[in-house]
Amino acid sequence: MARKKKRKNEQVVRKPLNKKKGIKVFEKKMYEFLADKFSHKYELRFTQKEMKSMCIYRIVVPNPVKTEGQIVSSSEMNRIGHLIHKRLREPMLLHDGIWYNTIELGLLFCYFQIIHDNSLTPQRRVELWQYIGDASKIELSTEQITMHYVAAFKKTITAISSMRNKIYSLTLRETFCDPNNLALEFGHRIGVGYARSKKIEIKGKSRLVYRFILPRIHELPWYGQMEASDLKEAYAGSKEWLDIYIQSHALERLKERLDLLDEEAINYAIYENFTDLEFMDFSDGYILILFKLFKCKVGYFVANIINDDFVIRTFLFITHATTPEGDKLKEICGLGWNDIEYWKIDRLSTFMNVDQEDYPRLSGMFEEAGCGDLFKLHNEEFTAEAMQTANLDGLRDYIKSGKQEVTDEVLETS
Repeated sequence: MARKKKRKNEQVVRKPLNKKKGIKVFEKKMYEFLADKFSHKYELRFTQKEMKSMCIYRIVVPNPVKTEGQIVSSSEMNRIGHLIHKRLREPMLLHDGIWYNTIELGLLFCYFQIIHDNSLTPQRRVELWQYIGDASKIELSTEQITMHYVAAFKKTITAISSMRNKIYSLTLRETFCDPNNLALEFGHRIGVGYARSKKIEIKGKSRLVYRFILPRIHELPWYGQMEASDLKEAYAGSKEWLDIYIQSHALERLKERLDLLDEEAINYAIYENFTDLEFMDFSDGYILILFKLFKCKVGYFVANIINDDFVIRTFLFITHATTPEGDKLKEICGLGWNDIEYWKIDRLSTFMNVDQEDYPRLSGMFEEAGCGDLFKLHNEEFTAEAMQTANLDGLRDYIKSGKQEVTDEVLETS
């Protein structure tokens, strides 16, 4: 008889590890973790009882499954699962000069459980404390370690969601693999939605805009809206809520000016900034939306109301001559819009390797103008592949010459 073929994209039911195998896998990971992070002349060994006690608190992250009724290919599911596990292995907590990733914190959480085991002798508990040294001061409650894992899931799903392509959703559930082999398992189901776009007329020209949609965990994706009451100076219409759209041009300018960020980093940064939205009214009905990286100001989205829609038109780097900081910079040192573009101080890469001690007066002027956050973004996560070299010595001499050329241009619509 011919074997029955499994339907494509059919959900696979995972079988939990048996008790013996689960402990062996955990034991290997625990010893590798301790050998890597804590240098000692001797290897710490655990009794069978201690290993079983720690294993109960281990955290399991299986590959995601698709939400029922969703069309998601097996290769896509595997890719997302790989990205989640990659994120879990990225350094995310620096303590006493040592970086820990989320999986390592999960193992440390298990280790802490036996330290607090009252059945151990006082001498054994002291030995366990001393073996990990200052790492014993890391705070890892059940809620904290759970949030570390959830943060990794959130970063993954937001990084791969693009308003120009697909928007993913992620539903998490906490379960136990096996009643006889307890371990917290983060089961997660993936859903997918597709970008929405339309053409609108801006200054007599047809422009492509995308519906502003952001992914969320445990909820459906957020279809961006602005409350009309928050836009009193820019909107006098009758609608209570305005749909948010973003012009293709704005996404291109964001990528161009935050030139050290790859596509996934851009996607995540957009999500993060709209989670805690900060905006202000601007002249002629334009609205500035503050954009930050690592809590540092780097620029603004510029938006206005078009046909009862809230449309994000472009992205301005913080030094641009028509931002509040750019206006102040122009006032202090006479840099106009053309100058900023010429000296390449309208993009992130220029400021990444600048030593403030080498340019104290120049950096002081940027600080005074409100652009000082740019010098705080020395972050090793940024790759240097596309980094551009700016002639800051030439810029310093140029400012000294007292040139006062200003070209005001609020929006670029090409």
